[in-house]
Amino acid sequence: MEGALWQGWMLEVEGFRSKPEHLPDMQRLVVAVDPATKSHENADMTAFTVAGRGCPIESMFGDERPRGYVLHAEQARHTPTQAMKRAAKLYHEHRADCLVIEANNGGDYLPALLEQVDPTVNWRIVHATRGKRARAAPAAQLYEQARVHHVGSARMFAELEEQMTTFVGQGETEDSPDLLDSAVWALWDLFLDPTMPPPRGGDDQRLSGRR
Repeated sequence: MEGALWQGWMLEVEGFRSKPEHLPDMQRLVVAVDPATKSHENADMTAFTVAGRGCPIESMFGDERPRGYVLHAEQARHTPTQAMKRAAKLYHEHRADCLVIEANNGGDYLPALLEQVDPTVNWRIVHATRGKRARAAPAAQLYEQARVHHVGSARMFAELEEQMTTFVGQGETEDSPDLLDSAVWALWDLFLDPTMPPPRGGDDQRLSGRR
């Protein structure tokens, strides 16, 4: 779409789609949650993105900078409790080191709910202080630099990629791209915001054993 931050060619460059067996060791891995504040049949979706950061096994053109690897993306309508249960399940399934939760629109209570659901999950809260386009633009630049890969078939990421290539972010009437929001939060946590505090509970040593 004209004006979209993500252009189709960004999702078609050589090596963009990666296979799970070709992944490098992950330095960090997060599950980002863009929660809906309501759960009725017409409510927004709650979106989850699992993404990691690692150095490519074979660098291209001498570029040895870390890359982002989007491993999973899904959205569905959940109650707050269901959303935190699903987030905790993804956290353990992917052996993540942090759950990143957007807490705008009254979502600050979600960590307390998560503590009830699963107190073993490391989490951090993020708040949107800028517009969606301003927040998404640096993440789109990572794609433009061919520094983000989607791991798995194109069908697995069809909804996310459609939101990417149709999101302009120039008006209040534009639909809220829930999957895109969660993906942007994941990439911000992994690459773009060095001021992020450490996960609750301090350094998580489980990452040292990931293969």
